[in-house]
Amino acid sequence: MSLLKTTFFSSISTAVSLVCKLVTNKVIAVYLGTNGMFLLGQLKDLINIGQISGSLGTGNGIIKYVASYKEDPKKLSSFLATGLKLHIYFSLLVCILTFIFKDALSNYLFNDIKFSNAIAILAFSFITLALHSFFMAIFNGLKKIKTYITINIIATVLASALVIVLVLKFELLGAFYALVLSQFLGFIISILFIRKLQLLSLKNMSFKVDKTHFKNLTKFSYMAIAAPICMIGATLFIRFFLNDKLGSIYAGSWEGMWRISAIYIMFLTTTFKFYLLPTFSEISGNKLKKEVFKVWTLSIPTIIIITLTVYFLKDFIIPLLFSKEFMLINTILLFHLLGDAIKINSWVLGNILIAKANTKVFIVFQIGWAIIFCTLSVLFVRIQGFVGVSMAYFLTYVLHFIAMNIYFRKLLWTKNNL
Repeated sequence: MSLLKTTFFSSISTAVSLVCKLVTNKVIAVYLGTNGMFLLGQLKDLINIGQISGSLGTGNGIIKYVASYKEDPKKLSSFLATGLKLHIYFSLLVCILTFIFKDALSNYLFNDIKFSNAIAILAFSFITLALHSFFMAIFNGLKKIKTYITINIIATVLASALVIVLVLKFELLGAFYALVLSQFLGFIISILFIRKLQLLSLKNMSFKVDKTHFKNLTKFSYMAIAAPICMIGATLFIRFFLNDKLGSIYAGSWEGMWRISAIYIMFLTTTFKFYLLPTFSEISGNKLKKEVFKVWTLSIPTIIIITLTVYFLKDFIIPLLFSKEFMLINTILLFHLLGDAIKINSWVLGNILIAKANTKVFIVFQIGWAIIFCTLSVLFVRIQGFVGVSMAYFLTYVLHFIAMNIYFRKLLWTKNNL
């Protein structure tokens, strides 16, 4: 499927997800308040940790090798058998540990034992969540984008309806069970579609894991773990720094800016991710170079239009999403938007590192980004005040983009690539 068709279909899925997210967030905000938002955020973090642990963060690896082996049925079958066993073994381990420590997790995350039953159910859902992500990665790798999007839309709509119904009926506890049960919904829907492909057979499947496939997949585990650790570590450091240096109002406004940014960044990354990894995995040389520039010709004008729209409608968007207390966002909006315009194009190059399993270089770029962002934020805030944090964000991505272009100079900026 071409880039434009893939972008079109994935945009539909993203739009549905955004609408459902806005509706459910509004319901949660009205009926559960800020405390409910906080507690559900804790639960979502637990779900994300369980998902990464249960799948070893191998989603991008599944996509890459399915795309690479799809013309070799024997090799693909062997690879999928290994991937399936890894997801089952590790998600089962996560399930057992979560169930054993359900009371401790409930107390630690929510300061209340009453959520331990919900966590117990969540423990079992980690198995279905890992299998669902495995199946979805297969669809992505095979470029069955329509199937992927259909599953995603159905699962998103049903999960959102479940959240709304249970929140209205049982309030906070209902929201907990809705988020937990929605993990089972995705699995049920995806397994109905995966059966039609007839790629997986449980007959004669042993407990052994192919060492070569395991080694290849775990390369992606390091990348999947490094990226969120660096991002979360940097944002936590800067949030605490802003709170200590300027106060909670400024730290909260910066968090609000990140939430606005996350909406359109998610739209772009979700739109392109279906296309990039499978395509970049299959090609190299001039073909890869042409694909990068093809994506840029679409991503650059798109991010420019989005950021300009956000900037000129800022006085409407900020009170709509938050309140007038967050108008401090105006101070940092311009440089943050400029940083995002650079960020999305750096992200395109980052997908080459993932597609080619260039683990060490990927991790070095992630660590370098985090160190530079934190260092420049401290320096610029002390010199320029609050606007310094967004200036640091913009400059960090400029340096990051330059560094990636230097690394890929032979691919991107030489005439003869074979």
